[in-house]
Amino acid sequence: MKLLIVSGGFHRIVTQYLSKKAAIIYPEALEMRNLSDYLEGGNPLGDGVLITDEAFTQKPSLDQEELTKLLEWIEANSASAIPVVLITRDFMKPFELGMLTQRFDYLKIILSDTVRIPGEVYQRSVEQMGMKGTGPIHNDSNLESKMISENTRELGRSVKKRSFFDRFRSKPGATAELTATDRLTKDIANISRGISRVVAITGHRGNGLTSTTVNLAHEASKRGLSSIIIDMDAEYRSMNMYFSQFHEQTNKDEQMSASLIRTLARPQDYMTTAFNIKDHFWLTSLGYSFNDRKLMDQFYNSEKLVGLISVLRTKFNLVLLDMPLDLFRSFQETMIHIDVFGLCIPNNLHAVLSTARNVEVVLDREKASYFNAKSKVIVTKYNDRSRFQGSLFSPEKVNGILASGISDSFQYEMKTAGIVPHSDSFDAQIETDIPVTNTGAEFEKAFGQMLLRLMEGA
Repeated sequence: MKLLIVSGGFHRIVTQYLSKKAAIIYPEALEMRNLSDYLEGGNPLGDGVLITDEAFTQKPSLDQEELTKLLEWIEANSASAIPVVLITRDFMKPFELGMLTQRFDYLKIILSDTVRIPGEVYQRSVEQMGMKGTGPIHNDSNLESKMISENTRELGRSVKKRSFFDRFRSKPGATAELTATDRLTKDIANISRGISRVVAITGHRGNGLTSTTVNLAHEASKRGLSSIIIDMDAEYRSMNMYFSQFHEQTNKDEQMSASLIRTLARPQDYMTTAFNIKDHFWLTSLGYSFNDRKLMDQFYNSEKLVGLISVLRTKFNLVLLDMPLDLFRSFQETMIHIDVFGLCIPNNLHAVLSTARNVEVVLDREKASYFNAKSKVIVTKYNDRSRFQGSLFSPEKVNGILASGISDSFQYEMKTAGIVPHSDSFDAQIETDIPVTNTGAEFEKAFGQMLLRLMEGA
């Protein structure tokens, strides 16, 4: 089957999913807003058109107008109806496009309840295009989305009308990639498949923030969760050391070197502005060569970061910000949009006192109280021989000292998200690109438990 993909910045990903299912007739990214020009240029539609959310402009009236033009063009210029399939996560789309699905029976809508649509959905949608006698998925008489076959029913939602509160319930993914049966894997799958968390990994510089962020993202990806890292540390840009492919690309591509700024400027285009590490694992950061101060002044601010977070939380299970504490001096307005703060502190007195002082300097009393309530402690560089007042300097003791009255910023104890065992392997991550969570069962368990507790929220 010859297929036209209309998916904006998601074009490359969809093409990879469909490489064995269809011949892609147009190699470039298309959006709804430039589809008219494509048709007027005499370009072919092939045997079917596949549209995804990334093709839309977020202006419903304009998007509906462009979609109508496409359907009318097919009706006027094609000897037989060319199937048009829209795959969406937006449960309002079938309602918004109800009149179109009534008028054009070759328009079909597949609604997926997962945060990230599995590749199998795209593959089977192509199979559905070849079926004869299947009516529209949307039925306006009762405003429900109906699946056109048993196979499609497995991929989309059931025929039962969806409650508003269903959006907030945890749901299994459409493809069960995880086969492990251990308790940790089950807990992560249960709590996080249908939800999204924005987590800021923060703390005093030098406390292992970047390494913790990288390993959490790797662990999330390994367990089937979609994740993206937003490296807000524009001063050190350490992600270049942990991801050599990204660093190499920034040296070749000036636009990728400005990845963070471009993603802040156009959050909806993250598929082209961010760097795809693998599968559903993305990174946006700055290359070492980027030094445009004017662009930094224009886009590196709270307003743009809030906009980026708002878009990405609908696309990923886990949005991870690498954000040293001192940055919140300029990004305080962002704090309310962050679900959990993973506060990195080694288990020694100097680190605890430095963290408390840093919070006092950066945040006012109200923001510090909010930070305290939304934080979970990550004991990094954990030293099992460290002692305080004659006893083991345990993770609980780190929390206890912070809440003991040494600082007005911490009024009560926080929960512990986990510990990062001390190891010489940390330095090797930079040389090999192999995260420490992939080097042994001890680290895998440590970051797995940490991921679970951060995904649970504060």
